[in-house]
Amino acid sequence: MKKLMLGLAALAAALAGPAGATPDGKALLYGGAGQGKVIFDGRLHASRGYACKSCHADLFPARKQALISMDDHGNGTKCFACHDGRTASFDCQSCHRDPAAAAKQPPVRIHGAASVFDSVVSPYRSAVEKATGISLAVDKNNAGKGMKELAEGKCDLAMVSASLEASLAAARSAGLQQAPADLRMHLIATSEVVFVVHPSNPVKTLSWEQLKDIHTGKVASWKELGGKDQPIAVYTDAAASATRGLVKQVVMGNADYAPAARAVGFVKEVNDRVAQDEAGVGALGLEFADPKQVAIVQTKKVERPLAFVTIGAPSEQVQRVIDAFRAEAKARAK
Repeated sequence: MKKLMLGLAALAAALAGPAGATPDGKALLYGGAGQGKVIFDGRLHASRGYACKSCHADLFPARKQALISMDDHGNGTKCFACHDGRTASFDCQSCHRDPAAAAKQPPVRIHGAASVFDSVVSPYRSAVEKATGISLAVDKNNAGKGMKELAEGKCDLAMVSASLEASLAAARSAGLQQAPADLRMHLIATSEVVFVVHPSNPVKTLSWEQLKDIHTGKVASWKELGGKDQPIAVYTDAAASATRGLVKQVVMGNADYAPAARAVGFVKEVNDRVAQDEAGVGALGLEFADPKQVAIVQTKKVERPLAFVTIGAPSEQVQRVIDAFRAEAKARAK
């Protein structure tokens, strides 16, 4: 035991940063690579049967220092597996004399579809951050932009509300030149796309074939469908949106939208434009349709995923965020 304690003391002296004893003389302090002093209790480790090499030779060979990444702080492995099941991200004080000086792990960046943001990320965000100890940096725009920024390395997760194929098409509309290899979709929940018309419009039931003819311009007047003698005004989400791509893929059989179709900047605007236009029609997520302002068309259900996309397998930190969102979605669906 004496030799072991001498070894521990020598180790502490060799580590980067100034070393010394705590006031009670029972713990050794060493520099935390600029991340705050770390408390190392040599006697406690010795009493558990650990020698220096237990951690430093096997786990941290570089310069014989315990070079722990910020991912290590949160993944429950290495040193932290032994410390009462606690992870440093939850309890900095257990290791760092000055928790504020400990470097924070970078946030998980989530960019993309407004539908996923409003239905999943926004309502569950606080619970996910609390459960994981990981902060989230979120940019709500559209699926195409989110996918493009994922490919550019500007985010860790892209939010999408359509198939991977439709989401990639949206990304190309947003300017993506080359799709990354090994894109993976992580389903969190499902939602529904609905078609809406003005409340005064007598046409409240349409087949997918009729909706296709409306959106491609083959049918140009409501009179052809039993409505008023007025030209149909088609409103769609932005060209880079997954909702627009999903409607094109599923309902329109990948036929092109009519040139006269009016793309809006944000999906909620489809509801607002149709509410103000007696001749209007448009598709949007059910969560964005206000039944006090518009009428929902009766037609076959158009279901869609609310999901995240990663390039390859997610890192452990990102996977924890995905799992936490899934758990929240499942719990609230009961």
